[in-house]
Amino acid sequence: MANKKAILNQLADYFAGKGSMMTPSEYKAAGDAPIRYMVAKRPFGSWARMQSMVQKNFPEQWAKANPVVAATPAPKAEEKVATKTAKAAPKKAEKK
Repeated sequence: MANKKAILNQLADYFAGKGSMMTPSEYKAAGDAPIRYMVAKRPFGSWARMQSMVQKNFPEQWAKANPVVAATPAPKAEEKVATKTAKAAPKKAEKK
């Protein structure tokens, strides 16, 4: 467990410094990664699991790595009033 915590701490600090959580391909391509990808992923089983554990165990670094972007509301489209111009066609009688 201590090994996982140490790896999580390194990764959390790294991602906080970068300002974003990286995808596995981005992390592999980074030349300044603190540890190799497989060493970072192996104790957790998957990259997504590692990210969720960083979120739970290091919330301050997680907040720095995932800045909240204020969502601006989309402009409302003009509501169109549906008008009925044609009447429904009469039902056909069933043949027996």
